[in-house]
Amino acid sequence: DPRALRAAADRGLDISGLRARQVETADFQRFDLILAMDRVNQATLLERSPPQYRSRIRLLLEFATAAVGREDVPDPYYGGAKGFEEVLDLLEEAAAGLLAAVRRQVP
Repeated sequence: DPRALRAAADRGLDISGLRARQVETADFQRFDLILAMDRVNQATLLERSPPQYRSRIRLLLEFATAAVGREDVPDPYYGGAKGFEEVLDLLEEAAAGLLAAVRRQVP
């Protein structure tokens, strides 16, 4: 979406090369952590995952300490440019929290 590209570029980020893909069955074993943007996607992933890997599926906003009480990253597609800014704020906060969590686990 051009609005996402513009909002990211305003923050010095080039996301033009990013592409989404479907989660593959092998991903549940391959990755230590699979992050869902919202509860609907999380539920779908939990249904598709073999039971032994379900603990690896988490909501992205679990790592965003400033987003207390929020579980879902909103879909900015039908909103204006401000929605993309809000989503980027949430993603940056969650990324910082995720990095801090990883650093605590790695000696």
